[in-house]
Amino acid sequence: HPHGNVPPQVDVSSSSKSNCVPMKPPIPSKFQGDMNKYKDVAVPDFNNLVNFPCHMNQKSAPAPDGTRNCVMCGHSCPCTTGGKQKGKNNSHPLADNNQNKGASGMNTNFAIIPSQNKGLCTLCDVNVWIVVHSGLEIKWCKGCKNFRPWAAFGEKGLATKCVRCRERQREKYAMEKEKKERAKLKQQANQGRAMTAV
Repeated sequence: HPHGNVPPQVDVSSSSKSNCVPMKPPIPSKFQGDMNKYKDVAVPDFNNLVNFPCHMNQKSAPAPDGTRNCVMCGHSCPCTTGGKQKGKNNSHPLADNNQNKGASGMNTNFAIIPSQNKGLCTLCDVNVWIVVHSGLEIKWCKGCKNFRPWAAFGEKGLATKCVRCRERQREKYAMEKEKKERAKLKQQANQGRAMTAV
């Protein structure tokens, strides 16, 4: 292969820096090394990880057709502006017909670039990436909105959020549930008082 160990799915052109390469399948369900040792390893700055830094300055506005190029794979994808837009059958180079079936059984070979994703498409943001110069395995965390060591995802290595963000989400959900329960009890108590007053 003319580009060394870079998989052919990533467009390695003159505009690519090849800072990271996607992990080659089969991808294990979690980090295979010492999680405690690697979960807090310093990850290089986002700007030093992206393969297509030239696409980072596209934040201002998408192309006239509503697309942007992913900062990791370089592929042109529709972007969202906050709402949930779905791609228009845009076949993606990292798509695998067998691995990208959603829970509904629908094929998810299209990718979009959500506005909060710093230019990563929705196929690259679930990939495990290997930092070329160090061999560090990293994954995008949708909670941190940044790359984290893959070890930081714990036993659920293919989750969209690292352990820290999943714990924070769990605590937030528990507090909201408790708050709703208190409001419901208060409402029932007020209804009870209103019934006895009649």
